[in-house]
Amino acid sequence: MHNNKTDVIIIGAGLAGLTAAKVLKAAGKSVKILEASDQVGGRVRTDEVDGFLLDRGFQVLLTAYPETKRFLDYDALDLRKFDPGALILNEKGSTIIGDPLRQPSTLISTLRSPAGTLGDKIRMLGLKIKLAGKSIDEIFSEEQTTTLAYLENAGFSVRMMNQFFKPFMSGIFLEEKLSTSSRMFEFVFKMFSEGDAAVPAKGMGMIPLQLARDLSAQELIFHEKVIEIDGNTVKTSSGSVYQADTVLIATDQLNLPKPFHQSVRAYRSVTNLYFTAAEKPFASPLIALNSMPGKLVNNIAVMNQISPSYSKNGDSLISLSLIGDRSKTNISELQTKAVHELKTWFPNATNWKHLKTYHIPYALPDDDQVTNDAESQVRKLNVHCFVCGDYLMNGSINAAMKSGKLAAKAILSSTL
Repeated sequence: MHNNKTDVIIIGAGLAGLTAAKVLKAAGKSVKILEASDQVGGRVRTDEVDGFLLDRGFQVLLTAYPETKRFLDYDALDLRKFDPGALILNEKGSTIIGDPLRQPSTLISTLRSPAGTLGDKIRMLGLKIKLAGKSIDEIFSEEQTTTLAYLENAGFSVRMMNQFFKPFMSGIFLEEKLSTSSRMFEFVFKMFSEGDAAVPAKGMGMIPLQLARDLSAQELIFHEKVIEIDGNTVKTSSGSVYQADTVLIATDQLNLPKPFHQSVRAYRSVTNLYFTAAEKPFASPLIALNSMPGKLVNNIAVMNQISPSYSKNGDSLISLSLIGDRSKTNISELQTKAVHELKTWFPNATNWKHLKTYHIPYALPDDDQVTNDAESQVRKLNVHCFVCGDYLMNGSINAAMKSGKLAAKAILSSTL
């Protein structure tokens, strides 16, 4: 038994748990985070392999997120930005759709792009203007339909849907039917329109490391998997027992300890393949979208084109995202199929060297129904125990951090 009783034990050192710890410590509470793995971050982590920085799954930080602006020091993260828009890979080659409002130099190429009609591009502009005038609270108070129905009702052509919206939003939502809530679409599209898609210069894992920088070794304990909560007592798989006035569960929904196992909300999976190459497949600091029907690879990014720190030797670091759970497919077979598919646009793909594959079974919670409402975000399981996590709201970095913040504030209110 660890007798040094803590005000709050937090289970899980992902973004939600770290944000909660930050708020609680600022209010003078003592905290102890118990983390089952060997480092902070949860689903937001970066590994170094052979001189390359590999994010565990292709992820970006949307700089317009309210909670990241509140809690993160963007300058210290040394954010490196993707250009707005996308490189569309289609049956005729490739074309760029930019954002002329933010990058006037892309106006001509965007107007000429065959990925959509002139009417589509006018509708896109109208959508950006509409969402600019709409608050986040207003977005999350709207009736929910699917993203697909929302875009169809907005009048976008089949070609624009297939060439841009489906591959772009599938890469974000990690589902190809666009069944994700229209609220989530409006929120994400607004964030893309009002800020940048960026990565910290040294990888996405710098975000949780920054959140954890003020935690001591006594406050952040690794390799401690919590298996049971009994009142205000926490038991771990190592046999350790901890006590606190309050316990905050900040794991994903697959790792809730006893007795709080519950039916698991549907979730979404992704496989991330990393390759290296002597030459960049494309030079623009854009995300490339595969718009072909029946594709395997959804999107491609050259990470050291965005931040040179991702590659120590200067070789290209190429990230491929494959939607869905591919963990039962032979890795060599996946590599071969991916390269065969992409050599249509990048003939040198046959010379790419496979570096690492990440299968991420739980990448995002299902977002067919989402909320951003405080009453549903903070759940008090009993007098001693609270829970937070993005799955209670919507699958995003913003929601993870907001959920942790609100849980911390609920704990502080309950102890007054």
